[in-house]
Amino acid sequence: MRRNSSGISTMVGMAIIIAIFFTTLIPLYVYMSSLYNLLSNEINSRRIRDVDRETEDLKLFVEGKSGINQENPSISVILKNTSPLLIRVERIWVMNVETGSPVGDAPCIDRILDVPPGWNITENVNTCVQGFTGRVQFIAVTERGRLFGSAPIDLLRGRIIAGLFPYTLTVSVINMKRGSEYTIDILPLEDADIHPRSITYKATASNENISLSFGATAGTFLVYLKENGILVSAGRLIAPPTNPMAVSLPDYWNVVFILSRSTIQPVTIDLEISAPNRVLEGEAFQFQIILSLPPQAGEEVRINHNRIIQAISLSGDYEQNTLACWPVAETLSPGSTRIALSCSLTASELTGNRNSGSITITVSQLPDCGIGVDSGLPYPSDQDSTSIQVRGQRGR
Repeated sequence: MRRNSSGISTMVGMAIIIAIFFTTLIPLYVYMSSLYNLLSNEINSRRIRDVDRETEDLKLFVEGKSGINQENPSISVILKNTSPLLIRVERIWVMNVETGSPVGDAPCIDRILDVPPGWNITENVNTCVQGFTGRVQFIAVTERGRLFGSAPIDLLRGRIIAGLFPYTLTVSVINMKRGSEYTIDILPLEDADIHPRSITYKATASNENISLSFGATAGTFLVYLKENGILVSAGRLIAPPTNPMAVSLPDYWNVVFILSRSTIQPVTIDLEISAPNRVLEGEAFQFQIILSLPPQAGEEVRINHNRIIQAISLSGDYEQNTLACWPVAETLSPGSTRIALSCSLTASELTGNRNSGSITITVSQLPDCGIGVDSGLPYPSDQDSTSIQVRGQRGR
């Protein structure tokens, strides 16, 4: 009887161990299987989302219904879905191309836009660009995180420039004066508009001519011409007879201001020598040749350095003089004063037994102290000669 009891106890123990093993292993296997399924599903979901994200293709086009008389011009963004997927547009922003910053504080749409495959959706964006002037780009943000942009466009006070200005107004200015600034101001009347409304140009040569173009709508405009900020008087104009000039598009598209031709007459150049009052024997000192061109000169003048150096002469109580000169300024502008030459002079060996003496620096009158840049005419110096006396004494 004892053997049978021992055998039964062993079988019961084995059964209990097997039961414990299976009750632990099977739940663990089920748990691991569920984790693997979750991981596989997440990987597949993300792979599908990535594929869908790359498949998205959205085109943005901007259109404006031009009409200069419209108080609130119509600007719309066309969203064209060229992909096989439904695209959900969550935001549309308008960006300033020049600064890279958003225009306005809020997106252009206040709801999500669903764009089915192959569909076009038009959304009005007036509120985003109202009153804005500059170069902008519209950016659409999709639910999958893609960004799609339109081509940059130019806006003028919230309106598309390309659709507003179908005509061109050309303004020409003939016989400008070198160095003067000419400003063309255009005032549109009634419902007319033009861009830009003002252009300033500085003449770089005497009797220079320019032609400038302005984008405009149909209408009447007053065209003003100013020289150095002052309205050019009719007495200086050969044509047209008045300033400002009224012009109407599209009947007339060109305005020509012909100024009386300026004749360049050479003027004399003021020449001055700057040197110290007193030096020691054998001491090198510096002196300068200074030129001044009167403001009434009609052009810039190129300094004739070689002729000035040849016109320098020295006289006085010294037997030996060493002179060297080098150019400083190259040209003179009307009304300017410039150092033309800087020279170094060493005066040595006073004559006789003198303890002091003087040396005189002289620049003879020059018929061609400078040459006109535009005319090529010679400009003379102003006096028969210019001199300066420098006193010297023996060193102690």
